[in-house]
Amino acid sequence: MKYTTLLLDLDETLFDFSKSEKFAIDKLMEKYNIPVTEENRRLYSAINDEKWKKLERGELTRQQLFHERFADFFKKTGVTADTDEANLSYMKFLSQASFILDGALETCKKLSENYSLYLVTNGTKIVQNGRLNGSPIMKYIKGVFISEEIGFNKPQKEYFAYVLEHIEERDKKKILVVGDSPSSDIAGAINSGLDSCLVNRKNQNIESGATYTISYITEIFEVLS
Repeated sequence: MKYTTLLLDLDETLFDFSKSEKFAIDKLMEKYNIPVTEENRRLYSAINDEKWKKLERGELTRQQLFHERFADFFKKTGVTADTDEANLSYMKFLSQASFILDGALETCKKLSENYSLYLVTNGTKIVQNGRLNGSPIMKYIKGVFISEEIGFNKPQKEYFAYVLEHIEERDKKKILVVGDSPSSDIAGAINSGLDSCLVNRKNQNIESGATYTISYITEIFEVLS
């Protein structure tokens, strides 16, 4: 068996973040009397994605991200409101939205029979802990590494260095990073000398540099066989 340990990204790898985000932003728009439309959902999602990419590149702090995403969203929707309060409300709503992707639970159950599974996520602790607490997926997970608690984000070397110090496996060649983001999961693995598997659910034409590429987490067994 080539690998003993899998470092699994959470959102859009095991959990349906798009569905969670829709739930949370709809609740927030209702709270601030913003029309709950697909156009406004896409607007927020685009703003949020841009801010997280900047965080990954070290261009924003986490607190700046939290403030700016709602400052921009409220400006474009014509709302005057406290962005910090809005962010807290949004994170509360998001922490209640735990949707496991089809097949992910069964995949983790089967993987846990032969591999040590850890979660590696750039999320916030209040959101991710809220979504994971009570989730049936946790019975198969040996540890969770949330960037806010560590103080570094994927793809930073420091993030993965912390993870590697706190898992049982010491041989990098026996560790595989699995995730959907070329810019955080795959780049982080490459920076840290780890093999990686891109979960390319949207079948985008991407040159990620990943060791392997699959379309869905259930296909991971093809990589591991």
